[in-house]
Amino acid sequence: MKKKDYSSISNEHFARQFNLNVITETKDFIISKKPTTLQEHQLDLDYPHIIEGIAFVFCVKGNARIRINFTEHEVYANTVLIAVPNNIIQVLEQSDNLRVEFLFFTFDFISNIQLSTQLGYIAKTVEEQVSINLSNEDFRELLTIHELMIMQYRKPVAYREDVIKNLLYALVYQILQQYTMNVEGRSNKKVNRKQDIYMKFMALLFEHYKTERSVHFYADKLYLTPKYFSKVINETSGRPISAWVGEMVIMAAKAMLKSSDMTVAQIAYDLNFANASFFGTYFKKRVGITPLEYREQ
Repeated sequence: MKKKDYSSISNEHFARQFNLNVITETKDFIISKKPTTLQEHQLDLDYPHIIEGIAFVFCVKGNARIRINFTEHEVYANTVLIAVPNNIIQVLEQSDNLRVEFLFFTFDFISNIQLSTQLGYIAKTVEEQVSINLSNEDFRELLTIHELMIMQYRKPVAYREDVIKNLLYALVYQILQQYTMNVEGRSNKKVNRKQDIYMKFMALLFEHYKTERSVHFYADKLYLTPKYFSKVINETSGRPISAWVGEMVIMAAKAMLKSSDMTVAQIAYDLNFANASFFGTYFKKRVGITPLEYREQ
């Protein structure tokens, strides 16, 4: 497999691989057959990768330190980790015995059922905490639903996709229930108006960072004046909007430089820069070296 296949984590990535402990028979839906290592999936996650779908990862053994977007997370046995489209993930450390089960699917897979609305709520919920650690009993309940999905592939194909979608529906609600008890239940703080603006800005940023970098764009999306919007983000996060936008763009650029064979010009085009020269100047100003120098490090 060529290096260019590593630029993202997508359904197509798994579909191109063979002899893996994963099931890829259903369009836009991937599921692990048994606990696997990260190395089995030909992903060099020492470098950042962009998630192109929705991933539920269940750590059944071992531990790891993972960065998702701007935040580091500790993952160990009984941890559930959720990643949504445009998240950028990198494994900083992992134990030799790390084993995970996972689901990977797209919005297309669940577009015709109510679940898509609930996934939007999950995406907002996990902005502050993408992983939770559960008791053995609660973790086992989630894995039981995972196992029921796997069992569908040992049966005739009639109604298989419908059954899987409904099991996925149940799994999402189980996870939402755990987040309610483990995340919201531990905090009596209510999200105030400024925090709500910040959370909505981050959600918009993950969706539009490739094409939009102006304060006016995000302020308009939130029906705020640019001046007030800038003040709120600075007060809430301690950083200006330009810093957040710049970091997101640079993280994506680094992911493509280290994890793909795309040329600098192609990356500049993908990130909506006028040309490779503008992109190179933007990158060097923030990283201290040119894109090619970063790739060759």
